[in-house]
Amino acid sequence: MSLDMPTYRADIDVANDNTTRKKRNIFLVVLAVLCVLLAMGYFLTRNYLMDGMPNLPDKTTMWEMNLKPNMTLLDKDGRVIGHRGPMVGEPLKLADMPDHLSRAFLAIEDERFYEHAGIDQKAILRAVFANTKAGSKTQGGSTLTQQLVKTMILTPEKTYRRKFQEALLAHDMESILSKPEILELYLNRISLGPQIFGVEAAAQRYFGKSARDVTLSEAAMLASLPKAPSRYNPVSNYEGAWNRAELVLQRMVVNEMITYDEMQAALAAKPVIAEDAAPLIDADVLGYAFDLISEQAHGLIGSNHQDLIVTTTIDVDLQNKAAETISTIVDKNKKSKKVSEGALVSIDNQTGAIRAMVGGRDYATSKFNRAYQAKRQPGSAFKAFVYAAALEDGFTPGTIRIDQPTEIGDWAPENYTKRYRGPMSLREALKLSINTIAAQVTAEIGPTRVANLATRFGITTEMRPEYSISLGSSETTLLDMTSAYMVFANEGLSIQPYFVTSITDTTKKTLYTRRNVSPVRAYPVPYARQMTSILRDVIDSGTGHGAQLGSRQAAGKTGTTQDYRDAWFLGFTADYTTGVWMGNDDNSPMRKITGGLLPVDAWKTYMLAAHKGLKRKPINAPDPLIDDPEIKAQIAFYGELETALVAERDIASGAQRPSGGAGGTAGR
Repeated sequence: MSLDMPTYRADIDVANDNTTRKKRNIFLVVLAVLCVLLAMGYFLTRNYLMDGMPNLPDKTTMWEMNLKPNMTLLDKDGRVIGHRGPMVGEPLKLADMPDHLSRAFLAIEDERFYEHAGIDQKAILRAVFANTKAGSKTQGGSTLTQQLVKTMILTPEKTYRRKFQEALLAHDMESILSKPEILELYLNRISLGPQIFGVEAAAQRYFGKSARDVTLSEAAMLASLPKAPSRYNPVSNYEGAWNRAELVLQRMVVNEMITYDEMQAALAAKPVIAEDAAPLIDADVLGYAFDLISEQAHGLIGSNHQDLIVTTTIDVDLQNKAAETISTIVDKNKKSKKVSEGALVSIDNQTGAIRAMVGGRDYATSKFNRAYQAKRQPGSAFKAFVYAAALEDGFTPGTIRIDQPTEIGDWAPENYTKRYRGPMSLREALKLSINTIAAQVTAEIGPTRVANLATRFGITTEMRPEYSISLGSSETTLLDMTSAYMVFANEGLSIQPYFVTSITDTTKKTLYTRRNVSPVRAYPVPYARQMTSILRDVIDSGTGHGAQLGSRQAAGKTGTTQDYRDAWFLGFTADYTTGVWMGNDDNSPMRKITGGLLPVDAWKTYMLAAHKGLKRKPINAPDPLIDDPEIKAQIAFYGELETALVAERDIASGAQRPSGGAGGTAGR
């Protein structure tokens, strides 16, 4: 059988072509699959690495990135008395800092800073080699720009994704900011200790000076901190911080930033850590006032500001004395008198500046501000507004009303002593805190008139126009009551009490300055003087006699609510108006504590300290200046006659004059 060779060869060629085609098709399929897999891998990897990556903010926003709000309080004299939030110093320009400060950071953190574009490949390779050789991480390859991105923009998680994003954002940052701008931002925002950001805050904290004035050795110690701010904290680990500072100085010599002799001089002049001076006011002592000041400050400028410095009206000595007084008296009587809380507010009469505020016995235990947030019945301390309204309605301090069982509709007010004295003037009725006459006067002039006057005087809480308002049934705050009593001290002028004098940010940009606000006439001068005269009697010979300040004139009123649940004393001198409240948060009764007892004790203790060294000034109810001997004799005669008649009346009624400071509740 013969073979057809051409046909055979053709078949072989066809078979080879088919095989080749199949191989090519397989290769193309595999290649396509690989391309798809690579594309999928690329996009998945890209999505993973880019997932959640924030956009780089603008220059202005960068200065406020990743920082919690903070607030620093200054007292009336401009001294720092409190701080909340991270410590962020005043932003400094590079020109404001000594050259060795920025060079110290560059030497240890990023010596090739001016040579790379945000990512230093040489540093990364060097770190990889060193870490591989050591078998652990001994070096880092992050640039100063990368550190800045990590601190301000990214989370602290240690993942490849975060490192990728860090590098990418660092490269972008280098295209937006110049090298000096990046270095400046870094030095002002890098973490240099617990809640301490920037070289200015760190220099103030560790050395008690501005970063403008740090020495070479101090600069080296600051530059030692970014690697591990907690581990190298010079306060808790001075030797560790100084050992690394020595390394910083050596790197500065290697990089020709300083000379060898300069390094030796710095090594011989080790930094001295500033002693932790005792704060002017303990954080707990300032706590209640700080809360309210913070609230008021943000109310004045809004809440979109990060770093605030608030100048306040607080007097350091008075604030400390107020807290000490309330704490001491409450602690001393907590068990025996069943009193657990107290509050005090003191205001400068001339300006309305709040010099001291204590909202409770212990801020650490309870943040509730009993001077500002607690609404309690003021009891008989409210009677001052009843008689003030009566004077406007035509009554006089000498107007006579009868202390006797009284019924007003379904209401029958009783005196604290359950006894009645018969006819007496309004002056004496207020001095002795007689309930029945206060109720009668309110019924005559109308409770609405009393409520309106209290609101006009500065009471901001709701005043219910009921007859029982005469005995302080409408709840209000200690701050409101103190502010309202200041109207008497200022001859009828109402001044809004305030805490905040000015607000700036850490760049010293003024955000708010309090303007001088003219007082508002709330009450006629003659009536204010008459009321002050009556309230002076309360202290001189009435229910508040325990509040006497020696030869310094003072006026005020006691107040106690039903079952001794609240005890008040509101009083003023020519300089200050101060209010004190004591009671229990659960509204439980105290053990027969009236306004004339513990509140008066606290008021007197505080006011004696507050007036130490102040010139004695009369309150605005001076005694009449009468030179005519005949008129003087007549005044003396009628005065003696009044005393005799009152004595006869008391004997006839069986009443006894009070010998000590019971203030009433429903009565004193």
